[in-house]
Amino acid sequence: MNTKPRLLIVDGNPYIAGILVQNLKSDFNISVANTGPEAVRMLTQGNHYDCVLTELNLPFFSGLELTKFIRENRFLRNTAVMVLSGATDSDTRINSLNSGVDDFALKPFNPLEIRAKLHALLRRSASPAYETAFSQPVPARLLPDIKTFWQQKTRVLSLIRRSEPIKQSA
Repeated sequence: MNTKPRLLIVDGNPYIAGILVQNLKSDFNISVANTGPEAVRMLTQGNHYDCVLTELNLPFFSGLELTKFIRENRFLRNTAVMVLSGATDSDTRINSLNSGVDDFALKPFNPLEIRAKLHALLRRSASPAYETAFSQPVPARLLPDIKTFWQQKTRVLSLIRRSEPIKQSA
């Protein structure tokens, strides 16, 4: 059974959250929080998330404060965090990355780019759920008929032991 990676989307705008859910639900098990405190509650109530996708400007506290909480919590610190923001200045992006954010995407966004970035993030973080859900099956190797194979080997080995010349068969 393939287990999809778990994604927590934190965005105060239900319209944005809805777009993300619609475009990511085929690849992820998604939960949505509308505020920072709601996200903290979901993260600390025994739910495991492989990745958190958060807006910077959240009601009550920012996405950076949420990231700081995640990085300081020993049970959550390895959770991948991606920020989605309308802030276009490089100082905001640099500050976010220096504060523990793993990736940053600008609004307006392309949902396919967000999906690709999330997959790349989870590949890099080696999430067990990601590896289970998206690993490609290894093609089966065709084995020779084992009985015939060993009969031929035994015959060849016995001829070698007796120092008899081996006849080539067509």
